[in-house]
Amino acid sequence: MSSDAPRDVPADGRRVFRPVGPRVVAVVAILCLWVLFFAIALTLPAEVRSQFTWLQTGTLVLFLLVSDAVLWGIGRSRVIADDDGVHVRNGYRSHHLRWSEIVDVSFSSGSPWPSLETRDDRRIMMIGIPASDGPRARDAVWYLRERILEAGR
Repeated sequence: MSSDAPRDVPADGRRVFRPVGPRVVAVVAILCLWVLFFAIALTLPAEVRSQFTWLQTGTLVLFLLVSDAVLWGIGRSRVIADDDGVHVRNGYRSHHLRWSEIVDVSFSSGSPWPSLETRDDRRIMMIGIPASDGPRARDAVWYLRERILEAGR
């Protein structure tokens, strides 16, 4: 890295990109689902609550837990760029690419997130850099493109 690197970039060049908007939405949605679940359960008349079997209640809780897992997966997505390459975590799946494996970062207008194009014609979506984050997403893509160019020299 050159001496004119931004202050928020450590000397080793490691940068972590996490979604801001989707993470906030995921946490708020998880909390709202559980609050609604308990609010409805507690406000139902006792005679109606007594008609629910343990299997029905368990199914509702299981549905909430699956919804929580999906939302948490979106919120935990991230992209790490360091001297070794790019490490992408989309939900519960991870990809590790060396800089030499990456051809480009594509981020076309209207795309929900950018994707990495590899030498073996794979496209790896980077959910950790959502377009909804605006300038942060554009800065992340430019940073990744600069690192790809540096690695190609």
